[in-house]
Amino acid sequence: MLFRQYEDHEPKPGLLIGRINTKGTDNSVAPRQVLGYDARMSVVSASIDNAAKVYPGMKVYLVKRERDHQKNKAALIVAEGEIDSLTETVFSGRVAQIRGQFSMVSRQHFVAIMQHNGARGDKDAQSYLFEAERHRHEQDFARSAQKLQHAREIEPNNPLVNLRYAQLALHNGAEEKAAAALSKAFKERRSLEDINDYLTLGSLYLASKVRALPSQPKELLKAGTAILTSMRQFEKDLGQFGKDLTPPKSSSFRQKQSRFSAAYHLHYGLLLRRIADSLREYSPEAISNMLSYAERDALYAPIETRVARERVLALPRKKWDRAYIDAAFTHFEIALKKDRHSEAGYEVIDLCDQLWESSDNNRRVYLKELVQKYSVQYLETAHDDQRMGRVRRAVSKVNQA
Repeated sequence: MLFRQYEDHEPKPGLLIGRINTKGTDNSVAPRQVLGYDARMSVVSASIDNAAKVYPGMKVYLVKRERDHQKNKAALIVAEGEIDSLTETVFSGRVAQIRGQFSMVSRQHFVAIMQHNGARGDKDAQSYLFEAERHRHEQDFARSAQKLQHAREIEPNNPLVNLRYAQLALHNGAEEKAAAALSKAFKERRSLEDINDYLTLGSLYLASKVRALPSQPKELLKAGTAILTSMRQFEKDLGQFGKDLTPPKSSSFRQKQSRFSAAYHLHYGLLLRRIADSLREYSPEAISNMLSYAERDALYAPIETRVARERVLALPRKKWDRAYIDAAFTHFEIALKKDRHSEAGYEVIDLCDQLWESSDNNRRVYLKELVQKYSVQYLETAHDDQRMGRVRRAVSKVNQA
């Protein structure tokens, strides 16, 4: 039985499949201390039983226990990892390279997987999820989708099952099915155990919501404030995986230490830009009549902007959409720091082009710097022809000014 902690009242049945041979650290990543441990990604090699059904990409558990195959003893889960590769050696037999954060793992620990004892025709959701993952790594997406559908029928609210189903649906271009699965997974996100799954879910959920934003300004403001509320709570809940993972309040520090992907910041910037466009259509008095107190509270909450690289209140003023525009620039720039060829480069230039005519000379100097800075790296690689043409026209406009 595998226990996550000493007070765990719901242990899971597990199967020992091997033991650790060697342990190393990925030195290409800078060291990061969490509670006194080096939290860099580590690599261990482990001898794996020949009869164990494992594959590259599979999730495994590193456990602490005595090796005794005669008795059903308990084991404490020390860390989780993913099989990076499997090889057959002459002297050590079947050897797996496993990646993960293994600062608390030693050579005395063992490798285990969750055991699923359901009889044929009576499988649980985890069994189907395991089979779906195997088919996905084998590029057999049709079978993977079939297994995931079976898992959803057994546990319709399982966030990991819904996340995997949504990822496969997006791969196949079924955006409506993916959006429905992501919404279910997002409601139960606190049940996720893996930090990477949590971050992936947030990025995909935000992207699906931004794509579905209505075109009418009033409806967009209502939908936008609801998304802002959800995503702010999502970021706060990240702290359940450890205090070190809580998003820092300082924007300057967050730019360097953001845990979220480039796609997450890109779509957050798009959301803020769409909200800013809607704010231009209404006066503060009109907003007060349209939105409830809770919606206005979400709209006026502190947001990250380029002004002093800190959080500022997005309160109504003469040009009260300015805070949202600056916040959108901030998120686009964070996305570009993570991926220099991200579509955030186009969004920055397109936004600068939109603001150019209505900006004063001081603002134009800043907009010109952004266009010149990000147009070069955007045009380095091939993108949509229309977008590249628009970028070139924007560069020509600001250079002639």
